[in-house]
Amino acid sequence: MARRPERERHFFLDGGGGRLHCVEHLPPPDLSNGKAVVLCRPIWGERIRTHRVFASLGRHLSGKGFSVVACDYHGDGNSGGATLDLSFTGMVADVKRLHAYLLETHKPRGFAVVGLRAGANCALAAAREIPGVEPVVMVEPIPDLRGDLNAGLRANLSSQMVLHKKIVKTREVLIQEVKSGVPVNIDGFIIGKEMWESFEAASPLTADAEFGGEVIVVSLAEEKGTPSDFSRFAAGFPRGRWETIKREFVWTEWKRYVPIPAIFCAAIAEYLGA
Repeated sequence: MARRPERERHFFLDGGGGRLHCVEHLPPPDLSNGKAVVLCRPIWGERIRTHRVFASLGRHLSGKGFSVVACDYHGDGNSGGATLDLSFTGMVADVKRLHAYLLETHKPRGFAVVGLRAGANCALAAAREIPGVEPVVMVEPIPDLRGDLNAGLRANLSSQMVLHKKIVKTREVLIQEVKSGVPVNIDGFIIGKEMWESFEAASPLTADAEFGGEVIVVSLAEEKGTPSDFSRFAAGFPRGRWETIKREFVWTEWKRYVPIPAIFCAAIAEYLGA
């Protein structure tokens, strides 16, 4: 692994769109390669479980010369806003704010985005709106964001069984409620109409034959498991490709502790041209 960067700071980025809690990893001046990277995190519990993964990745990339920044999206984590303020369009806007911050403060000659799960979907959507972004590295993107929310409603049903010993509101009723403006709890996080509709509008995940930047879609494979197949999706981009690397961490549960996912960090650095 690269040595720990000399400059790492946590700060709030103020301005339109609310306060964003950010972390910045900067290379030692003599190691800077003039390139910048925005790390697009997952949301909710997946963000919490991969916190150390992104900290390790940011430090590794800065040690390779990149200026790196990541944030909690507005309405999630330590950023401003309530949980109900989180939306896919807002996530994309937050990434664009980080891009503007990097341009103003570091004036990089190259800019890339790296995202995991919902953050991968967000990275691609932001890159479509920011000229000259490449590569776009999408790690385990979610094929259907709306379907992922739908599946997450199982947690609500499980809570009903614990509290009431029966299902009081079916999944269909919960969906109707959230679409009508009634907040719904998913595993301790509250979703509302804006989030549901924005995730629905961004579903399903589709390739873009007009996007000219390099797109690298990454599957994380268990040793005895079958990796997610993103070959067709990646092939839909003029400069897209699909890669598979060993899975060193999980985001669905507290299954194991991995302080530094060395294979993952090295692979991402390679994809970025380090």
